[in-house]
Amino acid sequence: MSWWQHPNAERVIEHYQALSQREKLLALITIHVVLFFIFILFFIEPSFKRGQMKQTEAEEHFALNLKLEQQLGNLQNSPILDPNQDLRNEIDVLLEEHRQVEKRISMLTDALVSPEDMATVLKQMLTQDKALKVTSLATLPREKVALENSDQGIYLYRHSMEIRLSTTYDSLLAYLKRLDALPWRLYWQLLDYEVTDYPRGDLTLQVYTLSSREDLVGG
Repeated sequence: MSWWQHPNAERVIEHYQALSQREKLLALITIHVVLFFIFILFFIEPSFKRGQMKQTEAEEHFALNLKLEQQLGNLQNSPILDPNQDLRNEIDVLLEEHRQVEKRISMLTDALVSPEDMATVLKQMLTQDKALKVTSLATLPREKVALENSDQGIYLYRHSMEIRLSTTYDSLLAYLKRLDALPWRLYWQLLDYEVTDYPRGDLTLQVYTLSSREDLVGG
């Protein structure tokens, strides 16, 4: 017996066929919304969590790197009236720690989209689907991010962009999957989709990247 021949399935099909066109449209929209939130729960939310973990790790290593640079600067600029081996050993240890931290930071940030390339990456992903129509693309205000357990005055910079699209539900999911599959990491901080004229709707997406530089995001 096929699934649609099951008594329960037949009753559901009969009930759906008895609906008016308006009720059928509302039912389809409801199903798409439920599927959209299932996609968010199982695909997007884990990506958010992975991004947050990498952001925390990057912030910790940036903080350690900047602290080591300050210590090195203080030692190297200190007037040494009587150089001794202990001081040279301390400088050597700090230099090695500094090299190791910079190596780790490079491994973490190589996967991040640079601020100046973020707009270009977002635009390039749109060219793969004609159903995606850009209504706006804007650079959001730059934000300072204080590093945890760091000396006062040490910051990273969060560079954010907001893109608004008119799109179908299927094109939306495909676009999000392409963004998530990029070899460069983008953090997500807002995703909002509203059906306006079925099957099309409006998507608002905010993404950001982190940098130790204060440069503006490229256009």
